[in-house]
Amino acid sequence: MKIKSIRKWLLILMILAMSLSLFAACRKKDETESSDSSKVEQDKTDDVAKEDDTNLDTVEEGPTLTPIPDLDLGGMEIIIGDWWSSDEEKEPTTAQEEATQEYRRMIQEKYNFKMKQVAVSDWNGMQETFTTSVMAEDPAAEIMLLGPAWTAQPLANGLFYDLATLEHLDFTESKWNQAVLEQMTYGDSIFGMASGKSEPKLGIYFNKRLFKEAGLDPDLPYDLQASGDWTWDKFEELCEELLIDNNNDGVIDTYPMMSFSAELIPGAITANNGKFVGKDENGKFYNAIHEPQFIEALQWVVKLINKGYEMKGPEDANWDYFTTAFMQAEVAMIAREQYWAGDLKDMEDDWGFVLFPKPDKESNYRVYFSDNIAVIPSCYDEETANKIAFAYNLWTNPTPGYEGDDDWKQRYYPMYRDERAVDETLAMMYDVADVVYNYHNFVYGINTGDDMIWSIYGLQATPAEKIEEISSKWDALIAETNANIEKISNK
Repeated sequence: MKIKSIRKWLLILMILAMSLSLFAACRKKDETESSDSSKVEQDKTDDVAKEDDTNLDTVEEGPTLTPIPDLDLGGMEIIIGDWWSSDEEKEPTTAQEEATQEYRRMIQEKYNFKMKQVAVSDWNGMQETFTTSVMAEDPAAEIMLLGPAWTAQPLANGLFYDLATLEHLDFTESKWNQAVLEQMTYGDSIFGMASGKSEPKLGIYFNKRLFKEAGLDPDLPYDLQASGDWTWDKFEELCEELLIDNNNDGVIDTYPMMSFSAELIPGAITANNGKFVGKDENGKFYNAIHEPQFIEALQWVVKLINKGYEMKGPEDANWDYFTTAFMQAEVAMIAREQYWAGDLKDMEDDWGFVLFPKPDKESNYRVYFSDNIAVIPSCYDEETANKIAFAYNLWTNPTPGYEGDDDWKQRYYPMYRDERAVDETLAMMYDVADVVYNYHNFVYGINTGDDMIWSIYGLQATPAEKIEEISSKWDALIAETNANIEKISNK
């Protein structure tokens, strides 16, 4: 069926489905009683509808949503600012995208506002754009999307509106991203939000042909993951079998792995339930690099390197040669984040994607999430901030007809060579794995790469040496951040 036909029928169905909730408040109950049982039942339905005049997209089996009052925003124009969106509306390519556009057009007409998401800067300038424009009390957008690492300074300087004080945001609703809320909650204050599922993150890509040539089942990592046997010990066993010298000339022809150290090391730390910076029960950040699980993870990575499992690129190679090594089948595995799957569409060999292995069979799989954070500038008055929140609350509601639990999978299937990557690995990230919250991005001045990762991965210092070297510096930065946040938080 063509998109235009889909659009036509979706719109008709949406209007029919929503007409009851939209106009129930305007109906008057019949003054005369009817003995007809069907009429009695209809009156009961009308009464319920009057009491529950909900969002346009409230459905019986969908997420829990708070009823939305009738509010006229007076033609207010609201920009959601990011660093990637085009100013021109994207032509929909799926029925769901078509339905989302129709829903958003309808809410803008009903509540009399205009809203769009556009780039207000490039990636390099986004943090500065936010800070300078808000300090000048002329924000580049009414809502800004920021990477987690860009929030530390503006948060300390009080540039984020306290969302917990806005009446039109109910963060108990299931649509809100709980990982972001956890990270942006300080005391009774909430300074950032996101809706929907987190973006899936780090895992292990593997080359199926190289597994087969090594005498291994090309789907073995999937099977190990499913059985709970995808552990550090099993990973090392596979590395030993995938370290191949084809002609016994003493030169390794295929290595087990090559990874970006800034992904490999955090992956191991997360898998072992470690973190660079944690948050205690009082909401205070603390230095977590002395914890045993953190040190154990670093030591395990160093062991892999010392055993020769990590390929070293040519001396004149680019810093990101690890991507080339995997694509050209010089290595069988690579630790990378999920988004990279889009770069592998032209890779000749088939490949799969699994979670980062866990330290032992008794442990659970663990993941981290790192989503962009939506903030409202603090320079707005209460009335304006509430209007912005009202519109954004509507904008982020699930699209009518697409509230099902598995709808999120559709955008990922085209990125992979097999469905197991989505149905098993990505699904486990959400439904099985424990989420480890790491707060180093929210402490201004901490740079995990410069401070620690590069030296340890390059074997220029041991984990113990780097931890001792940077501890005092990190303690001071964390203490300063805690003090700054306490000043602006509602306790």
